[in-house]
Amino acid sequence: MAQIWWILGGIVVVVAAGFALRRLGRAAGTRSAVFEEVRRTLRDGSTERVGGVIVVRGSLGPLGVSVDLQSDPKRPKQSPMWRVIAEGPVALERPVEARVGGWEGWIDPWLQLGETLTVLNVAGPGFTLHSERPPRADHPLVAALRRQGERLGPGAVHARHDLMRVETRFSARLEENRPLFAYLHVVGAIAELPQARFPAGPPVPRYGMLPEG
Repeated sequence: MAQIWWILGGIVVVVAAGFALRRLGRAAGTRSAVFEEVRRTLRDGSTERVGGVIVVRGSLGPLGVSVDLQSDPKRPKQSPMWRVIAEGPVALERPVEARVGGWEGWIDPWLQLGETLTVLNVAGPGFTLHSERPPRADHPLVAALRRQGERLGPGAVHARHDLMRVETRFSARLEENRPLFAYLHVVGAIAELPQARFPAGPPVPRYGMLPEG
């Protein structure tokens, strides 16, 4: 009888290992497919490996863009997540952050001390906009997010005068990674805004700086 239980236990382990390997294989295939599509989406896109991490680099308008896959042990519900970093001139006077579809965590945690605008998006997930001063409903980031409608998924977008950053969840199912491309369109839309000349004067007070990483 004991031998039968050992055999059954071994079968369960083998089956579980098979499912795990199959899932890992599917996730790896999805990552490769999404990275390739991102490379095609960006202008002059290229793929490289940095410290064992795959990074796709290219540009959207005047912004230099990099896309990689990150995990944050402090936020297991959001991990692993796609991360987009776009550096260059952004036509926004003040830092702003949007958190879409109940996304947990902050790209710039200091902005949670600022003012909040809640946006009910009829054609997609709602979101909140956070800034050091009361954000307006006609803010360019609100318009850019609304244009993506149902293509959006849970995520966050941070924008300031010299940088944009995006977080959104990775899924082993290829079709569930579509929000990443919606957010890339948002970055592209903000990148195309005409550069404005902001009035001279002392710098706008900042609550803090973006965390490294």
